[in-house]
Amino acid sequence: MKAPNLVLLTDFSPLSKVAMLYALKMAAPLGANFTILNIVRVDGIPKANFKTKQLEKTIAAIAQEEGNNLVEELKAQVKGNYSLIFKPVKARTVAEMVRKYVTNHPTNMVVMGLQGASALKKAGRLGGTTVSVIDECPVPVLAIPTFAKYTNMKNIVYATDMKNVKKELDTIVEFAKIFGSFVHMIHVAPTIDKKIEGAGIAVDEIVKKYAYDKVKFQLILEDDITQAIGNYIQKVHGDILTTFTHKLSLEEKIFGKSVTRKLAYQGTIPLLAVKRKN
Repeated sequence: MKAPNLVLLTDFSPLSKVAMLYALKMAAPLGANFTILNIVRVDGIPKANFKTKQLEKTIAAIAQEEGNNLVEELKAQVKGNYSLIFKPVKARTVAEMVRKYVTNHPTNMVVMGLQGASALKKAGRLGGTTVSVIDECPVPVLAIPTFAKYTNMKNIVYATDMKNVKKELDTIVEFAKIFGSFVHMIHVAPTIDKKIEGAGIAVDEIVKKYAYDKVKFQLILEDDITQAIGNYIQKVHGDILTTFTHKLSLEEKIFGKSVTRKLAYQGTIPLLAVKRKN
């Protein structure tokens, strides 16, 4: 297997270090290439100002020094045959930095910290850095909550809307095979009508014929989707939750209608958000 390329995001906070350690322990045994990114920005000063450019250079130099120290610290904690480098990147927002970087560099996954419900209250309905990155990033984003520690990837919970099942299952199983994970596919609905029942039967048929035998599908009857998924995660001792997402509309951003957004802020286990291709 070709060594994967992972981008790790840091603001030098304890949470970002939790996420980086999780990623290293997960992918270092695969001989992965890790690139740590840190945003460099100077707000409130005209862009053409000479002092601004000098200040940006100074900030970038300081970040590089801190980043080099961080690399050495992480390498001391996680041994293995992998590469780890640090890059300060100039951008207006973290989401912009990530989008531009992964567009120009081969990247299999972006890993970052996940603040959880308290961050939702602080950031408001338009929402926080993690959700913005998930919204903008064209490659899968793995969001790691505060107290997560990598042990294994035994159980993957895949919340599906039962659209594009075969294509999405192919993506998840490719990831699951690396770790020998069991994939728990679930669909939550407030009522089971003929349309949902028919779609469920179709998904069951796909699962039965699928080449990977560690896949199970279940329909769950529940009004509160996020609560139902949370309960299921606890029931099967889920190690990671996977959803397929799309670029949010303005209405979804304002009114917080995205299920992935709500699951991200729930923050009980790592969330792997995969951008659905149009």
